Amino acid sequence: MERDAGKRPLPLAIMAATWEELEPLIQPLNAGFLAKPWRRIFLGSWKGREILLVETGVGKVNAAVATALVIERWRPSLLLLTGVAGAMPSSGLKPLDLALATEEIYGDEGCMTEEGWITLQDMDTPYLTPDEGPLYHRFPLLAAPDLELPKGPFVTLSAITGTAQRAEELEDLFPGVLCENMEGAAVAHVAARYKVPLVEIRAMSNMAGPRQRHLWKIQEASSLLKGFIMDEALSSLASILPSPGPVKPPPAH
Repeated sequence: MERDAGKRPLPLAIMAATWEELEPLIQPLNAGFLAKPWRRIFLGSWKGREILLVETGVGKVNAAVATALVIERWRPSLLLLTGVAGAMPSSGLKPLDLALATEEIYGDEGCMTEEGWITLQDMDTPYLTPDEGPLYHRFPLLAAPDLELPKGPFVTLSAITGTAQRAEELEDLFPGVLCENMEGAAVAHVAARYKVPLVEIRAMSNMAGPRQRHLWKIQEASSLLKGFIMDEALSSLASILPSPGPVKPPPAH
């Protein structure tokens, strides 16, 4: 049975694609099941602030739908996207390293031609046109400056890398990219539409390149993320979250 959260604004929503990535945070945040409008959502707390924990589902569409539902229903002041990722070969990262996104890139949206890949910006096809200017395949994120993590672009793909050649192609297309994932740009896209700040922290579970599923460290990376979020990230983000305390319900329309 779904609990009624009053559809009131909440300060923070922590989002992850899978239960394996989200579950380590349930107990530390004393979270209980809240609702299932798309995937499972839990309500927890940290130092007097209520926190949503959101299982989005894997991939761009699942992530976009979950993000829109959460923003529409609970109007969080800040989103924290977390989960595992594949480290790019030239990034300097290795499995069980953490990284902070400065921007998210749609890595396979555009057109493949005989001359090479054409991005949405090359095609002059913006995904959003806010007052600040058009957004094509790159979406800037809020990179908390006091988090001591490697920082740089992340790339979001519908088809993750399975060969060394593909990893090299992505690094050529998007110099400096740190890691690949399957949800980040979609969450950033929706967050930008609603003007909700987004922070993204990921743990490397594997290296991008030849697919070696037996070497992936998803459970260990998820546990590492839990420790960092509880010990450092929440304290860092507290300065931009609303003050703790009762939240008034929104005015009736």
